[in-house]
Amino acid sequence: MNQNAMAATAISRVQLILPNTILENAWITFENGTITDFGQGPSPNTANSVDGLGHFLAPGFIDTHVHGANGSDFLDATPEAFSKIAAYHLSRGTTALCPTLATTTYERMAAVLDVWSEMNAQSESSGASTAHILPVHLEGPHLAATKAGAQDPKLLRPPTEDEMEWLVKNASRIAQMTVAPELPKALQLIQRCRGAGIVMSAGHTEAREESVRTSISHGVTKVTHLFNAMTYAAKTGLFRQPGLAEYALIEDRLACELIADGFHVSPTLVKLAVRSKGSGRLLLVSDALAGTGLPVGSTFMLGSLPCRVAEGYCELADGSALAGSATTLMDQVRIMHQNAQVPLVDAVRMATHTPASVMGMGDRYGSVGRGCRADFVQFDGNFRIHHVWVRGRLTDGTVAHEAHRI
Repeated sequence: MNQNAMAATAISRVQLILPNTILENAWITFENGTITDFGQGPSPNTANSVDGLGHFLAPGFIDTHVHGANGSDFLDATPEAFSKIAAYHLSRGTTALCPTLATTTYERMAAVLDVWSEMNAQSESSGASTAHILPVHLEGPHLAATKAGAQDPKLLRPPTEDEMEWLVKNASRIAQMTVAPELPKALQLIQRCRGAGIVMSAGHTEAREESVRTSISHGVTKVTHLFNAMTYAAKTGLFRQPGLAEYALIEDRLACELIADGFHVSPTLVKLAVRSKGSGRLLLVSDALAGTGLPVGSTFMLGSLPCRVAEGYCELADGSALAGSATTLMDQVRIMHQNAQVPLVDAVRMATHTPASVMGMGDRYGSVGRGCRADFVQFDGNFRIHHVWVRGRLTDGTVAHEAHRI
């Protein structure tokens, strides 16, 4: 099925997944990489026509927290690593992703940003059918050493004035940053970076309710991987006080990442998060590492830390902590629907419309709406991916592809 991306195209006979409902026997049209219309019943006549075979058709998934795949990490800071990671996740239905950097030096961050600029320029000039590489997500280094998880504790520390200036200067290449709000100068960092347009997220932190409230007033709008590397309710003197995990659940101003790989968060906590936040304030993230797609037992590096692939997840080589996931967003949509009994429309929204909205690009990405990008993933009732479109073009290597299982 070769079609010219510039020509009008219709995909018919699909179950079209919108943010709040699923349209049966639906069609959608797009031209020049942009959605032009959609509806139910017979599709309009267009230059190109594609039979959707009754499959589900959703907006392309948007992964805002992804480190790597297939043996590569964005910290490798090479165009080859960027391309390899993006191609792997694209074949699993992710059409836009934020390269996420585990804690590293500012010199390495600068090298990665330079590669991002190179890849972004190439993508815009070529118009190729590749996953859109969004500005980066910095997960550190301004995190709490006591909540390091799989971050290198030797590199964790408060920010300096020079580093804050560097972040503001490079804000156009940085989508978001995870920070521990309780660190010295962290509130100044949050305020300055948010003012420069960077989405600020609380994570890997010892912050409790009062500190979180203050951080929100300075610009925090999101929580990094809910229930992981954060505080829980605990006594202060005679009285028990909520941690970030509990406070995030009831604070409407905070959106929350969720790693729904079946390991990072128990089914009970997943259900609690869904009931508390709803699909409009929960965004699924893969937190996929370089080990994603590699055989069990494979070893790889996360920054300076050796890791290995376990049965369905990744861990530090010494087995002391989880180290990100080995899943993609397609896996997590399936797990949310099949294991957590979340309605499919809500599970898909958490991987499309919600992350797009949280990142401030909901007018272009993550929805089936007129004027939005024609990025789609087509999958059947068994969650097997059949086709992926980017900018209205079919991508290579997606026909009858089965989603990665765990």
